[in-house]
Amino acid sequence: MSKANFLPGNIGLAPMAGVTDYPFRKLCLQHGAYFAFTEMISAKSVIINVKINEIYFPRQDEKDRVGVQLFGSDYAELSEAAAIVQEKGLWVDLNAGCPVSKVIKKGAGSALLKDLGEFRKVVRAMRSVLKRFTVKTRIGWEKDEFEKIYNILLEENVDAVFVHGRTAKQMYSGKATWKIYNPGFVPLYISGDIYTKEDIKNAMEQSGATGVIVARGSIGNPWIFSEIGEPNCEQRLCTILKHLEYLYDEYKDYGAVVFRKFVAGYTKNMLGARDFRDKVMKIRKLEELSSEFQKFFYENCYKQGFRKEQKISDILNQTCGN
Repeated sequence: MSKANFLPGNIGLAPMAGVTDYPFRKLCLQHGAYFAFTEMISAKSVIINVKINEIYFPRQDEKDRVGVQLFGSDYAELSEAAAIVQEKGLWVDLNAGCPVSKVIKKGAGSALLKDLGEFRKVVRAMRSVLKRFTVKTRIGWEKDEFEKIYNILLEENVDAVFVHGRTAKQMYSGKATWKIYNPGFVPLYISGDIYTKEDIKNAMEQSGATGVIVARGSIGNPWIFSEIGEPNCEQRLCTILKHLEYLYDEYKDYGAVVFRKFVAGYTKNMLGARDFRDKVMKIRKLEELSSEFQKFFYENCYKQGFRKEQKISDILNQTCGN
């Protein structure tokens, strides 16, 4: 008998350190993501001082759609931290998938998969204190052991499983597999190499998964969650300006630095994008960044519907509701 699913839909925003902050979560949820994760948060830091992590926790307007992701290696610390944070979001997730060396060196992330007996202890300890508990994992440490991992998670009664179709050792090299062990007893969401709506469709068909979570494919591309298809120039610019507005609300002008990782995605395949990126990567004021994007899109896109004599402010008033 399959387990009931508490998640509000089949496509979500995957957790990414330095990316899935509140402004980007807010944007993706508005564009059609059904749920999202926080950036991963250290269990030890939660125990030492919850206040340090306030910026990472879900906000009031998203609590019913965002899970808090914890990482660590000590089952006692992880269970204590899980109990502290579980009312801050819809659910708590264990990060057993991050392959980055600074996380692995601490025995956390996908390093938990080195010893599946110890992995089970961590999962059991967290399960014992949580109402809603999921695990995000890789298919194994050095080889595909996902059947063993899945069975452990099933036996320990987790509520859902998120799996990236690579081993930890693969990091992000090669192609993620979407054909994985999935007997259907636990809601299962697949991730890895999902960059388009066609990828979402193919991943679900090949895996038989309940749904997908989108990671790198969402950076500078929140429209991947939308049902309306590829955005036109006006819609693209409006989304960028909205993102900049959210960043200013959260970080003030430091948001210009935070935004740099999104620039390539937002300007993909646009005329003069390389020179534009070089220029805006040096900007440290969000108002200036907004102005440069407006000018860049105006020059790129007026032939696709903008009349050249139109003012940028008129275009934004008509299409963004500003």
